[in-house]
Amino acid sequence: MFMTVLLSLVLPILAGGGVIALSWLLPPLRKWKWLSGAAFGVALAVGVFGSFASENGLPVFPPSQKAQWLAFSAIFAGAFAILMPFTGEPGSTRSWPMLELVAICVGGLVAKAPFIAAMVAGKSLDAAQPMFSDSTVSDQIALGLVIALGIVALDRVVAARPGFLMPLVFGISFGGLAPLADAAGWITLTFLAVTASMISFVAAFAAAFGGAPTIGRGGLAAALVLLAIFPMAGHRQTYGDFPWWCWGLVVASPSALLWFEIPIFGKLPAWAGNTLRILAVIAMVGGAVLIATGGGEDSSGSDGGSPFGDYSDG
Repeated sequence: MFMTVLLSLVLPILAGGGVIALSWLLPPLRKWKWLSGAAFGVALAVGVFGSFASENGLPVFPPSQKAQWLAFSAIFAGAFAILMPFTGEPGSTRSWPMLELVAICVGGLVAKAPFIAAMVAGKSLDAAQPMFSDSTVSDQIALGLVIALGIVALDRVVAARPGFLMPLVFGISFGGLAPLADAAGWITLTFLAVTASMISFVAAFAAAFGGAPTIGRGGLAAALVLLAIFPMAGHRQTYGDFPWWCWGLVVASPSALLWFEIPIFGKLPAWAGNTLRILAVIAMVGGAVLIATGGGEDSSGSDGGSPFGDYSDG
């Protein structure tokens, strides 16, 4: 058990935290805007992929097991974290809808990933397997929409709130997924959520003492990809005995920040505004966790079978 925790949690968190520390705290590197804007997303990707690989081994493409899509979610997150800073800084003015088009591309690529996997495997599109056992085409469409809308909606919040707030909010959201995944009996997903949460908290701490960097569009896209895929995996691939909307409430928790961009809240002192924002996110996440863990029997002993489906099956 000790080695599992060390390899699947401690080392991935240290690796992700190291990326943050180098990029946001080391003076020569933190002046590089592209690196600063990509660091948070790359850190999440490194930590999540490392956590998955240490417990389950390296994934193959197309995935041989449904669970391997969790590893590829980290790869997606890392790729978007690297590329998104090239689209400009959050909140930047533009003469054409660059952000919206990029958001659609990001959401569309993630939604179409199973079809891309089928093409790589030499299968027809009709033979494409969903990401997770009980997921459908509508789930894939919803996944893409959540990511795309999240990027567009939160872009200006990221621009307006540099520093510790955004990493802290994502840390709370990922942290809320961990007890839900545990209640559903999926230890791998629990480890991934804890890893992402702790890296986010490290980023919040570093941002507080590193000149208030922004997570950038790269960090926003990476965090939203993971925050959208993890709950879909937890809901469709496991047998948790709690309402599906508990997952949705955690996914939607960062959207609580949008209410506080209303001008009336701009009159509040910074500490008061940030406190209200954090409390709103905690309320959404905490409510979901209390409902998910407060009722029903432990699902880990379910007779529903293994939560790891074989991608190669029919």
